Amino acid sequence: MEKLITHPIIKELLDRYKIIWSLSHVASLAHWDLQTYMPKQGATARGEALSKVASLSQKLFLDNDFVSLIEKAERESGLNEYERAIIRLLKRALKYYQKLPKEFIEEFTKVTNQARVVWEEAKEKSEFSIFEPYLQKIIELCRKKAEYLGYKEHPYDALLDDYEEGLTTKEAEEFFNSIKERIISLVKYIKNSPRFKHEHPLEHESYEVEAMKQFIKKLLDYIHHNPENLRIDSAAHPFSMAVGPGDHRITTRYLGKDFKNTYSSTIHEYGHALYDMQCHNDLCYTPIWGGSSLIIHESQSRFWENLIGRSKEFMNLFYKEIHKTGIPDKHTLEDFYEYLNLVRPSPIRTEADEVTYHLHILIRFEIEKEIMEGKINARDIPEIWKNKYKSYLGIEPKNHKEGSLQDVHWSEGMIGYFPTYSFGTALSIMWKNSLERDIGKITELIKTKEGVAQVKEWLRNKIHQYGSTFIFKDLVRKICGEDFNAKYLLNYLETKYKNIY
Repeated sequence: MEKLITHPIIKELLDRYKIIWSLSHVASLAHWDLQTYMPKQGATARGEALSKVASLSQKLFLDNDFVSLIEKAERESGLNEYERAIIRLLKRALKYYQKLPKEFIEEFTKVTNQARVVWEEAKEKSEFSIFEPYLQKIIELCRKKAEYLGYKEHPYDALLDDYEEGLTTKEAEEFFNSIKERIISLVKYIKNSPRFKHEHPLEHESYEVEAMKQFIKKLLDYIHHNPENLRIDSAAHPFSMAVGPGDHRITTRYLGKDFKNTYSSTIHEYGHALYDMQCHNDLCYTPIWGGSSLIIHESQSRFWENLIGRSKEFMNLFYKEIHKTGIPDKHTLEDFYEYLNLVRPSPIRTEADEVTYHLHILIRFEIEKEIMEGKINARDIPEIWKNKYKSYLGIEPKNHKEGSLQDVHWSEGMIGYFPTYSFGTALSIMWKNSLERDIGKITELIKTKEGVAQVKEWLRNKIHQYGSTFIFKDLVRKICGEDFNAKYLLNYLETKYKNIY
């Protein structure tokens, strides 16, 4: 089989890069442990260690011989698309390390690792004041980061680009402006429907946690063929982490009731993990192994969560099994389908339905943009948050826990991340249209393990195998034959939910 990477200069470069990759591998394990099993009092020491690892990675990247090798490789002719992508990603990382001072990287790493643990305490107690000084420090560091990295039009551009290569504030504004009014209008339509419900009985049904863990195992057994490369654990905020080839980890949470929370989180995080799992083996230990595009990554998690997990056909495979967790068998398949697709304004983003979800992201986008413009500081956020939720969703958070403390992102310094969730969700519908054009209806394919394998193979061939070879805009044009847009998302939401409601 022909190898993807053959150029001797690129191979020499990757041999040097493997030390940097190894540090990242160890740091990933430390981050995973931090968010799952580490004793809380270990946060300061872990932050110190990770800050030094980050500093060492920077030192290795800025080594004169390594920089010269990158520059030499860039001048080479005859590189293939994978080899050019390796140079692109290395230059991108090099720019990051050259522009951000070593002291800044250490401070940012240390502050965010401490803030992550403080955020957990603040959220648990629903006391914003505990987290406020840490958040203010993170805001100041993010503003500094934007100035160090540089930008053409808006300071927020630097942070958006940090999470999604090439994404700008202008593009994000255009996207949200294109969906805002139609989604608000659809929410009003649903709220005025006689079928609208403020709650569903299945939200209040309790389940046995150990039995639910067995159910989740059966669910994963159906969609995933190799238990040797995936593990699942519990975390306060579900996440996925690709530690390295063959070592993929997802987390979910078990609340003891509201089964949808665990069910959807698990399928969502599996979509992330699958993207990394199905990257071409030749790209292992390179900068383009796995998905660096958060928009493409989110398109995969939302593809599985929404287009598969919320479908009646997929739920039909499992709803009898779910009764074994202690949920009464009086609830029919129709009840479960209605429950999984219940639309109603709620304060929690991770529990939001497909329709209102984008308004949650819009609110965060608008707040982050104003943070980067210097119009908002940490102390202002709870009140602004409350007012925006009242304006867009017609509700107000009852406390800080279900308000501005609900997300982990800001505690980890991830200002600029949120817009990728909406972009990725819109992109998942573009993938759906292309897949169904090629191999048939998803809802029919998922009725069998063989059909699920066909879906995964299509995703592998069209998206996953490339890892980070292409930026999201180029991959969309390559696979869909058109530029990224929101029209498919809007048509999908309006068709599906006007039919339900």
